Amino acid sequence: MSESSSAVKKRRPWRFFIVLAAAVVFVLLLNLFLQSVWAHRTVRFVPDYAKEDLAPLWEKAALSDDDYDLLFRQTGLSRSSVDALLAYGQAGQARIEEIQDGFFTDYPVECLTLIGGRFTCEDLLVDEDGSRLSSVPLAPLQDGDIIVAFSTHTFGWRHGHAGLVVDAESGITLEAVMMFSDSAQQSVYHWPTYSNFIVLRVKDADEQTRQDVADFALTYLDQIPYRLTSGIFGDKAPDPQSGTLGAQCAYLPWYAWQAFGYDLDGDGGKIVTVLDLAQSPLVEVVQFCGVDPELFLAE
Repeated sequence: MSESSSAVKKRRPWRFFIVLAAAVVFVLLLNLFLQSVWAHRTVRFVPDYAKEDLAPLWEKAALSDDDYDLLFRQTGLSRSSVDALLAYGQAGQARIEEIQDGFFTDYPVECLTLIGGRFTCEDLLVDEDGSRLSSVPLAPLQDGDIIVAFSTHTFGWRHGHAGLVVDAESGITLEAVMMFSDSAQQSVYHWPTYSNFIVLRVKDADEQTRQDVADFALTYLDQIPYRLTSGIFGDKAPDPQSGTLGAQCAYLPWYAWQAFGYDLDGDGGKIVTVLDLAQSPLVEVVQFCGVDPELFLAE
């Protein structure tokens, strides 16, 4: 073997490591661009139209369809949420006006790392000290409601997050929080600290069914492993007593509701996403913030 060919062979391992290092640097830089720039090409919605005085509405004996449409654009509250709050009289009126104030506030948003290396990030409302801010008070919730947010993003994709209300009275959601952790009960009040959120309600379910869904979730879906591939391999909805259940965030509320005959997967595919839940024809919007109301009014 010649001296030159031996030297070439000695250099080959170094070439491999150089290429590997370059590939790693490229992926890291690409991820940084996608997470810091691409994922933020659309910003949190803050109304660019005028904030209206709602006081004249409270003087009416009954609200018209136009009044409810106005309140929807001014507060992000649906008709049912407005009615639920107005049932509390002046206190409910004051709460609606408080929600309107938050709806129109341009809160500072910070993109914070959820999983190391900025692999997964979430956009939160924060003050100057880095403490979380809450955008608006939540409308009255019901067991079985689903709350989604599109503030969480991985590699530039805003896949979002979802949770199931399992105790509306106490303000508790059940969530598959993140990889490498089991599902857990969370305070519902963390949702308004995201840069946006939407509360969804299954349209035709009665109170007993909503309660049954919540009880089922607490029995079978609390403290189960986070599983990104839930529903992809094998049966999309395995037996709840099989001992094999795992869930990612959107799959958890989907699984709970499908057990009672409601398939909330908007596109019917193997993978259930947050967007699938939000676009399901079986749900209606209860409240939203940080999202353009025209997205719902166009439906």
